[in-house]
Amino acid sequence: MKTRIILISVTVLITFSLKAQEFQVFDISPTGDSFPSDFIEYNNKLYFRALDETNGFELWGTDGTAFGTQMIKNIRPIGGSDPNYLTVYDNKLYFSAGNDIYGDELWVTDGTEGGTYLVKDIEEGTASSYPKYLTVYNDLIYFNGKHLSTGSELWISDGTEEGTVLFKDINTGVMGSSPHNLTVCNGKMFFVANDGIHGNELWVTDGTTTGTEMVKDINSTGNSNPGYFVVYNNKLYFQADDGINGKKFWVSDGTSTGTHIVKDINPLGHSSNFKEFNNLLYFTADDQINGNELWVSDGTNIGTQLLKDINLSGSSNPIGYIEFNNKLYFQADNGIDGRELWVTDGTSVGTEMIIDINSVSSSSPFHFVVYNNKLYFRADDGTNGLELWESDGTALGTQKIIPDNSTKTNPLETFPRFIEFQNGLYFSANYNDQGRELWKLTTENLKTNIEEKDNFSFYPNPVQDVFNIASQEVIHKITIYDLSGKMVYQNSFEQKQINLNIQNLRQGLYIVKIATDSQVKTIKINKS
Repeated sequence: MKTRIILISVTVLITFSLKAQEFQVFDISPTGDSFPSDFIEYNNKLYFRALDETNGFELWGTDGTAFGTQMIKNIRPIGGSDPNYLTVYDNKLYFSAGNDIYGDELWVTDGTEGGTYLVKDIEEGTASSYPKYLTVYNDLIYFNGKHLSTGSELWISDGTEEGTVLFKDINTGVMGSSPHNLTVCNGKMFFVANDGIHGNELWVTDGTTTGTEMVKDINSTGNSNPGYFVVYNNKLYFQADDGINGKKFWVSDGTSTGTHIVKDINPLGHSSNFKEFNNLLYFTADDQINGNELWVSDGTNIGTQLLKDINLSGSSNPIGYIEFNNKLYFQADNGIDGRELWVTDGTSVGTEMIIDINSVSSSSPFHFVVYNNKLYFRADDGTNGLELWESDGTALGTQKIIPDNSTKTNPLETFPRFIEFQNGLYFSANYNDQGRELWKLTTENLKTNIEEKDNFSFYPNPVQDVFNIASQEVIHKITIYDLSGKMVYQNSFEQKQINLNIQNLRQGLYIVKIATDSQVKTIKINKS
């Protein structure tokens, strides 16, 4: 019996989109790692903390060029000043930094060496006030500052030495109230503090000392430890423990009567990871029946409900919510494929896994960022560790991207700290022997009219065991997906003719992507 071979050669004029992609590295420390982090855009430059060959962690800035990437000021010549909590206020950049003269205190810069100086030595001498959680509110900077006489309390600054003062001594004495989670909401600022009597509770200020008070003693027998703050519909939603119902889903308008549990989903469970999307709140909760799953709320008891039980045999534990193309993307575990990339449009049927990146274990996609109409994140497909991935929200449009000169496994092992700046995506990575350095990804969509020759042949179709593929160009990679978007096969080649054994695949329809130098050919096959 002869096998009928069908060769297809078609010439058509088409319009399609190419994505020009370029990686650039800023090698701050040629002999080691610079560990760039804490990125913030200010005055048309990107500022961050990093170290070089001779200096410890200092404040750096870049205009997007190698020449324009430099240390702003060597605040501590020996050991590094370790700048943190970079915050833009009144057209200047404020941060916490330390040296051997003043200790760790509040600093400011206008982007020049001469314009970088100490705001105030709060804890005089070499001792430190350790400014933390810098937050702009009411035309001032509010922060946690420490003094020997008061401990860690709430301070304010207008950017001058005279205007940097203790705002309120909430816990009188030397212990301090340790204010944190500073969050501006509806003209007020909420935070967590301990007055020495009620434990860690929810506090609020209107910008006056008399208007700074505990909102409610949520846990009368201990600490309620409010956390996961999110602002939604001019109210503050958060997780808190009242000592009776566990860590629950709470809401506050800044008054005691307006602070209450939204819904007691489970007396033994908890709610966390809140994200506003399409005028609703999405979060993770455990109702003691379905495990930790995806929930949605309109802020009312009756309007708070389970969206989808993703993992029918346990908990899917969704995390990392990010909005992209009018949908919500996140990481979850359905109990079969491990922790993979998921999406929801706000409906149960519209909540689904996009692609199984790691068919053996979990790819654990995380650190999501949107850049140039694509979703970027860190994931592990099981071949080279944690790497950079991009997605347009479809299985076929989800792929790993790496520089041509990449030589390292696990290049994004440490937190990449993605940020978009001047039409580029900046992040920390270790792709070669240069160590963990500042990298820039630039992509550009180019619409091109070309005359394309389909120089592929493939047979038979339907196929039982061996699928034959021939190309006039060298084939570099073949990837096969089932119709749910799950990748079921991937391999690299350097051949023009390939006899692909797919006898282990189940019967059904599959999508095959064939990558050459000039194009990625997509075909549909029927496995019989």
